[in-house]
Amino acid sequence: MVTALRQDGVDAAIVSTDDDGPGRLDLPVGRWIEHRGVPVLLFPRWSPPLPPLREFAVAPALGTWLQQHLREWDLLHVHALFSWPSTWGMAVARRQRHPYLLRPIGQLQRWSLQRSPWRKRLFLAAIENANIRAASLLQATSPLEAEDLGHLALTSRIRVLPLGVPPQPPAAGPADPGHLLFLSRLHPKKRLEVLLEALALLQRREPSLPWRLSVAGSGDPEYVAGLQALATRLGLAQRCDWVGFVSGEAKRALLQSSGWFVLPSAAENFAIAAAEALAAGTPVILSPEVGIAAEVAAAGAGLICASEPEALARTLAAALRSSPTPYRAAARDLANRRYAWPAIATELRRIYTGLLTDPASPSKLR
Repeated sequence: MVTALRQDGVDAAIVSTDDDGPGRLDLPVGRWIEHRGVPVLLFPRWSPPLPPLREFAVAPALGTWLQQHLREWDLLHVHALFSWPSTWGMAVARRQRHPYLLRPIGQLQRWSLQRSPWRKRLFLAAIENANIRAASLLQATSPLEAEDLGHLALTSRIRVLPLGVPPQPPAAGPADPGHLLFLSRLHPKKRLEVLLEALALLQRREPSLPWRLSVAGSGDPEYVAGLQALATRLGLAQRCDWVGFVSGEAKRALLQSSGWFVLPSAAENFAIAAAEALAAGTPVILSPEVGIAAEVAAAGAGLICASEPEALARTLAAALRSSPTPYRAAARDLANRRYAWPAIATELRRIYTGLLTDPASPSKLR
């Protein structure tokens, strides 16, 4: 996002912590650096032995820097909730009456609010409700996320703007129509179990139907081991490849070689991996709870079905019996038309400018 904004003439930069899950990013802290072509300023995360405290990513030096330097910037764009950097950043901006946007990344959707509900209710009551309501604008990344934000009664200050994906070169060769790809963080929310159970149904009913599944992504080792054990119990071990986390050229090649991308998630405010698949010309099979599902269906860029084994097994069978070719052009067209970074950055610059220059805007800081 910052790369695209800078290419569009916005002097954007990243300020964050060096948090990287249980570890730390291998980057300098406490001074500006250029990382992947953009200015980045990182501060050290507090690392107590208790995982819940460590995951909150407390970084006192970041708080001090924000208090001293926030006014040097016209606007603050905050990403995520229920985390110390974003919570503290909004609190500082609110106290200084400095304009800021919030992209909740799905954390205000009903499914997410039902996870660790007591802790999130406490955060909301203590500080996050005030932070949310003082935001100049809430950025939803899909109409589905905007609909879920409706319970906040802030509809005049919610703007739908998708995330972007870089354009992809055409595939070097034809895709394998029987190659199914699940590429995502390995987490119960993604419902990979449902996909495995659906494939087991498919295998019993149509054993001659050719397919293989690549599972790309990483997660909690114990959870991943459980998924692999489930695949073995279901008799799928010989047809499943667990390729782990992929990025860069390996990820691009995997997307382009797949016949179908499958994501039966319980909730996704957007689903960036699905958009990346579309950009690669790979049609998608999504649950209705995935943020971009309605746009995919309208564009004819994939198939939508309920996230339960029976429905997914039927949809997979229909997909594997047909050719994905008619969907591929629609997939690339949708990605280029709706999710290309240059267009997203231009619209985001317009939003920034409007918040800073239009005193009549209902999104102006109150």
